Amino acid sequence: MLMIWAILFMSLTVMGVVEYIGYSVSEATLANAEFRAFYLAESGLAVGLHPSTRRGDTCLKQKIGTDSGFDVVINYEGARIPINFLVDSRLSESVSNLFVYWGLTAEQASVAVESLADWMDNDNEPRPNGAESGYYESLGIYDMPRQLGFINVDEMLLVRGMNVVDRLKPDWREYFSVYGDGVIDLRTAFKDVLMAVSGSNEGDVDNFISRRDGGDGIAGTEDDQRISDSEAFRLLGIDGDRAAALRATLTSEDAVRRITSTGYVGEKRAQIIVIVRRGEDRSLTYLARLEE
Repeated sequence: MLMIWAILFMSLTVMGVVEYIGYSVSEATLANAEFRAFYLAESGLAVGLHPSTRRGDTCLKQKIGTDSGFDVVINYEGARIPINFLVDSRLSESVSNLFVYWGLTAEQASVAVESLADWMDNDNEPRPNGAESGYYESLGIYDMPRQLGFINVDEMLLVRGMNVVDRLKPDWREYFSVYGDGVIDLRTAFKDVLMAVSGSNEGDVDNFISRRDGGDGIAGTEDDQRISDSEAFRLLGIDGDRAAALRATLTSEDAVRRITSTGYVGEKRAQIIVIVRRGEDRSLTYLARLEE
């Protein structure tokens, strides 16, 4: 009887050890895949940051081995609205247009936009539909607004009226940036942003984006078309005084790049995003780095 119990105990012990070793091997394999994916993302980033690399270059997508490689996308931060420049009346009008396009009423859009502007200005005088310290204190909050630019786009959600935006457009964060230089980049601007800033109708914007993104209809690929600012304005139906007013805002000269590098090994993914400003001497100034 003792022999049977001993054999049973040994069998259970061996099974436990085997299972433990199996888990350890799986964990080691997963950890190795994570490391390799991150390493490949770093490699792709080095390619994307090279001064000779351009959007759509074939070198931005490389397969290394049977199931691994990296995929790099170069965009410009001007694809998004530079929220810290909202005190500019032209930009605040564009954001108001964008919110209305997303389904807010004119009054709701005005409350959100003016409150965003009040958050950043240097005084404590609220705009007609805005919010300064008195409004937030009535809610029991005594350290708002900051009277400074936004540190990140998530901070916008603290502002009066942004809860409505968040409810109607859950992915609103993708349309704003705290790193922009105050311009909207014609080469990469999102459709909603272009419509809000340019005031162009949807058909003209669709036509422009179709020309810009080339035959495959995908932005950031080799067949993207280089379109001059004057031709872009023509395609968007912008002329006369409106063109003169928008030339300082809508441009193809944005110097702030957003480079997204994704390394992969099998199903494992690692992503690194860097936001950099390229100088006239082709030097780089790093503004942010995000890892996912």
